Amino acid sequence: MISATKPFVKLHKYDDELVSDIEALNSSGYAKDDITVLKWNPDKNHSNRRDNFYKYSTHFERPIGDIDAKANFFDNGGKELRSKLEHLGLTKDEASALVREIEETDKTCILVVRDLKDEIIKMT
Repeated sequence: MISATKPFVKLHKYDDELVSDIEALNSSGYAKDDITVLKWNPDKNHSNRRDNFYKYSTHFERPIGDIDAKANFFDNGGKELRSKLEHLGLTKDEASALVREIEETDKTCILVVRDLKDEIIKMT
């Protein structure tokens, strides 16, 4: 079920800080279904690879720690990331802006949290 409010979004590197944020959310009562990690994989941006096998794929690169047990984990290219972000409640423009930002920075993941209530994790 998609929330009526916008989800909280934070860009991350694929590292221990991401794991730390997910563990903080879990210990504050957030369930796996409330937390999504979208890992950008530039190798999946090639048009000849855009078929059902790659769409919303999971586990092409092993998730660090055990985040796949604590959050929904997706490893996809740009088009699929935009689609997934829209499915999670962002507008098409917001999703495109986030994917552009992740492509232009050293960040590799987008952490999406449904209905973040408190400052459980650092906002920046």
